[in-house]
Amino acid sequence: MTNGAVSENYVSDVVLDIRGLRKVYGGTVALGGVDFSVRRGEIHALLGENGAGKSTLVKLLAGVEPCDGGAIMVDGQALPVNHTSREVDGAGVAFIHQQIGLVGDMTVAENIALLSGYPRRAAFIDWRAISRLAAEALERMRVDINPDEMVANLPVSAQSVVAIARALARDSKLLILDEPTASLTVDEVATLFGILRRLRDEGVGIVLISHRLDEVRALCDRVTVLRDGEVVGQGAMSDVSDAALVEMIVGHEVERLPIKESVGGESFIEFKNLTGRRLRGVTARLNRGEVVGITGLSGSGHTEIGSVLFGQAPIVGGSVSIGGCEYRPASAADAIANGIGFVPGDRNSEGAAVELSLRENLYLNPKERLFRLLRRNVESRRARMTLEKFDVRPPEPEAVFSTLSGGNAQKVVLARWLAEGTDILVLNDPTAAVDIGARLEIHRLLRAAAAEGSLVIVITSDMEEVEQLCDRVLVCRGGQMVADLSAAQVSVEQLTRYCYEAA
Repeated sequence: MTNGAVSENYVSDVVLDIRGLRKVYGGTVALGGVDFSVRRGEIHALLGENGAGKSTLVKLLAGVEPCDGGAIMVDGQALPVNHTSREVDGAGVAFIHQQIGLVGDMTVAENIALLSGYPRRAAFIDWRAISRLAAEALERMRVDINPDEMVANLPVSAQSVVAIARALARDSKLLILDEPTASLTVDEVATLFGILRRLRDEGVGIVLISHRLDEVRALCDRVTVLRDGEVVGQGAMSDVSDAALVEMIVGHEVERLPIKESVGGESFIEFKNLTGRRLRGVTARLNRGEVVGITGLSGSGHTEIGSVLFGQAPIVGGSVSIGGCEYRPASAADAIANGIGFVPGDRNSEGAAVELSLRENLYLNPKERLFRLLRRNVESRRARMTLEKFDVRPPEPEAVFSTLSGGNAQKVVLARWLAEGTDILVLNDPTAAVDIGARLEIHRLLRAAAAEGSLVIVITSDMEEVEQLCDRVLVCRGGQMVADLSAAQVSVEQLTRYCYEAA
């Protein structure tokens, strides 16, 4: 693993060679002379916190924004200064973002042809040729997707495959993937990774931008780490440990948060033979002062437990009690009245009013109604104190929620509940698509809440996060609870085994 610059000798197996790339916004240096190269037939991880410069580098490469200095070579040919997106596309570079960019009411073949072009026969579009070209691109990835299927009917994982096929139909030499697994299940991730490995073996260069170190470790050959617009580490993935990667990303050594080796606090929530839409006779006790993980594969029923607690899914059979009293919520308002906070998996569409200010988002909860009677400057002062306490950047109450990075946005949603001392906090995928530094800070906040007596319930399929964060882990499979593990018993391998097979 090296720090800073790469070798000055250009080699023939390099498909992307970036030298001295610079970008300045006003007085802020977003990229300060970055060197970055990708070889043919490799998967290269590009890591860094939000604001480290990853998105800026991609925008400059894509021709979305002009460079302030440096050079970009693709397949040995220099791109023009301030090149256009059309020029970089013609050079064989394809970008696949979290928002995949497909048209739902068009077929797979039509979406692929949007970029590769519509073949014609005389003056008419040759629809058979379009379908044939799409089938060839899909066959290259060894997937069974009907070219004539409407994209809107496909699962997210299949849509990701179509986006890659669209790039391959243009004979792309380099794929840039930004958080491609954010919306995928464990099985879907495995399928996608198999496709990417096959493309690598065919000589395609691939850049993977991700916050998931487990995925990066499993898939990538080399890694480059950015921090504050500079390259702080670069080299073979096999040469660097996870601890060293995290230290490069955040800029300092990170200590693992203490996990309790035993439980036994006050029993607070009790499920007895709980049955729901997917749940089948779940029985468990959750205690105050714990961080409890609930995990499982897609369709296992683990996410429904959170929906039941927050009054968003019905209790079909069995019972739930809180503090010894029967609990049967009819709505989210009932849940809030019983001291339950809920952080949904999609914070933008379900957990926040993205066009409102941070101040307004902090005080959306019904229990804050009386506070609205106070003067605006008092509310703003209180909001600033909360934002500073939870290390939201910037701690500006009137900033619009939609302008925040993923990590800071998630901290605002957490602060809404934790600032008032919520008894029970239920979170779906609390660190999805946030950078490593924000992930560690969110973990710290959750452990602090548990230390103060709250029950924190983390519902996720991210088994690495469960291993790092939780005091106990409940594993669901087929709508049933198949394991209740203490921290000492938890490992990714053990959790995976319980998810797929009986102990």
